[in-house]
Amino acid sequence: MTAPTVVRRLTDAVGIPVVLFAGVAVLALLASTGPASIGRLTIAAVVNVILVVGLYTFVGNSGVWSFGHMSFALVGGYVAGLLALPARLKNQLLPDAPDLVRSLSTTPVLAVVIGGLAAALVAVVVAVPLARIGGLSAGLATVSLLIAFTVVAAQWQSVTRGQKGLSSIPTSTTLTVALTWLAVVLLIAWTYQRSSWGIRLRAAKADPIAAAASGISVPIQRGIALVLSAFITGIGGALFALQLGSLNPDVFYLDYTFLIITMLVLGGAGSLTGAVTGSVLVSALAEVLRRAEGGSLFGLDVPARPGLADVILGVVLIVMLIRRPGGLTRGRELALRRRRRAKPVPTDEFPSTEAGLAAVPATALPTGSPVAVPAHREDTR
Repeated sequence: MTAPTVVRRLTDAVGIPVVLFAGVAVLALLASTGPASIGRLTIAAVVNVILVVGLYTFVGNSGVWSFGHMSFALVGGYVAGLLALPARLKNQLLPDAPDLVRSLSTTPVLAVVIGGLAAALVAVVVAVPLARIGGLSAGLATVSLLIAFTVVAAQWQSVTRGQKGLSSIPTSTTLTVALTWLAVVLLIAWTYQRSSWGIRLRAAKADPIAAAASGISVPIQRGIALVLSAFITGIGGALFALQLGSLNPDVFYLDYTFLIITMLVLGGAGSLTGAVTGSVLVSALAEVLRRAEGGSLFGLDVPARPGLADVILGVVLIVMLIRRPGGLTRGRELALRRRRRAKPVPTDEFPSTEAGLAAVPATALPTGSPVAVPAHREDTR
């Protein structure tokens, strides 16, 4: 195997996630050179990208919209937060919690991994009914899931402290940590969509009936995507909790859900490129609008307009759905290589036959090119 072939195959395999990661990393590092507040917002923006990639892994490959994916972020956030809290603090904050919860503490990295696995385990359970439905029914079912998990978190006083929420969580999500996890989830999402599982699910997305007739189990493929996307979303929720240092049941509710869905729709739900692009653009736009709500816009004093960010994001979403339903990327991935066109063969360089056709050697034609063969006519005389 030649070196150019190896490079080309490597580019096809991981080129797009590498380019996407490099773009986000450069923007994040440039933004982090500003004030400390901008640095914190940059970390939050990278976490948003991870959450959107988690949502995309299911929605983009299955074509089934989920409006309750942030319930997996809630699970991942609470599990990671509880594991990151020192046992001494948990004994003070959660005196009525089970002994295992109060005594078990881990490193931040392991807490994030376990948070993602806990979310994936929840997805294994809920995938049994959810993977069998689609369309509006699936959307309503996932919303019900989000409501149920939020209520459980608000009422489970002994473990989550209810509406008081968890506090004093050690903050360990730095920009380097967030970017490292972003690289991991981009590679996971890209590898999955190029795998046989991802290809089967995309085939079912295009034509479920034909896919089922060809032997593809649509519910099983949707379930696999749901579990994997829940794992990524759980990682995002864990990083969120370990960056903020506190967590309450409402943090991943409807407002955050709407923001994450807006990011995916604006960028393009059909591609990983669209998921990352929408996350970056909407994160920047949302922050500018929130500053304008408070009366400050690029250092200028402007009239405070509470609720301005939600209104403008809603209008932008409606306009995009009408004018460009496929999002900014129209569901396409980055094109890293141009296809080479076969050079036309000049026919005047070859002698003509009696039938008026160019006698072109087969080796001079591009592979797969049609070769004109003169018709054979018998002499009837």
